[in-house]
Amino acid sequence: MKKKIAVVAGGDSGEYEVSIRSSKNIVNSLDHDKFEPYLIVMRNTDWSLHQNDGKILNVDKNDFSVIINGEKINFDCAFITIHGTPGEDGKLQGYFDLMRIPYTSAGQLQSAITFNKHFANQLVAHWGFPVARNLKIRKGENISSDYILENVTLPVFVKPNKGGSSLGTTRVDLKDDLIRNIKLALEHDDEVLIEEYLPGTELTCGTIRYNNEIRTFPVTEIVSKTASKFFDYEAKYTKGASDEITPARISIELSNKVQQSSKFLYEKFELSGIVRFDYIFCRDILYFLEVNTVPGMTDESIVPQQAAAAGVNITELFSMTIEDAMNKLKTV
Repeated sequence: MKKKIAVVAGGDSGEYEVSIRSSKNIVNSLDHDKFEPYLIVMRNTDWSLHQNDGKILNVDKNDFSVIINGEKINFDCAFITIHGTPGEDGKLQGYFDLMRIPYTSAGQLQSAITFNKHFANQLVAHWGFPVARNLKIRKGENISSDYILENVTLPVFVKPNKGGSSLGTTRVDLKDDLIRNIKLALEHDDEVLIEEYLPGTELTCGTIRYNNEIRTFPVTEIVSKTASKFFDYEAKYTKGASDEITPARISIELSNKVQQSSKFLYEKFELSGIVRFDYIFCRDILYFLEVNTVPGMTDESIVPQQAAAAGVNITELFSMTIEDAMNKLKTV
């Protein structure tokens, strides 16, 4: 019998549209001989099933079920494709834990920690891995540009501490632009991370656990063509706005280091599901940038490109992810 898969999309952040695009790609690409996908769209407290015929049905939050033509449908697994809150910060994971429904991302605690860039940086640094110098600012704190520049050196990136797709992230080269860009980032979150700019080669590596083995995909090199000159929202989701080169134009030694670092961090964070680690190679040092526990799955997304380079098509990738999630719950 086919497993009923809830492909959960939407969310409450500025990444809503990206999530919808990812979810539709997953619904279309799943192995329909094994799985029966259902598109569940969440927006604030509105949770609904979107059917192919255009009908929209309410989801019962008491047990995460829907009624279709008088039949109650319970799901065997949730494929989380919500970027940002509540799908990437642990909130939805906690709900599915209560419902005893397996899901395809990292657990509640792991999601909450990795979604918080400052916490993630502190842990990674504690484990001995290089990170950029940074400073966290909370909304309401009276912080001057002089104080900031006592802790970090221009140029810097100003970014929401909890957020994805680089929404609200800007590069700041001038002292006079700091406060304005901090206010911009605070429109997306109540905390801001100010991080020193590191010139170098931007690298990213998709990682997955399957059959109790952590597996990494070929490393991708990212070259942004946007005016911001970094991998921002436009570069990530606009065709032609960046060059994503897989495998990366780096030495075998560096490629191996990126992959081994990704396995190390995947294990240390106790992650599960498909994860993407971002790095910058600067002055012969590999720096950790961030971890994405719900990476994009659109046609322009990186992980599907990496999987294909490793000989894993997107249907196989999604099957591996679902099977690992369901096996994980069985062992709990």
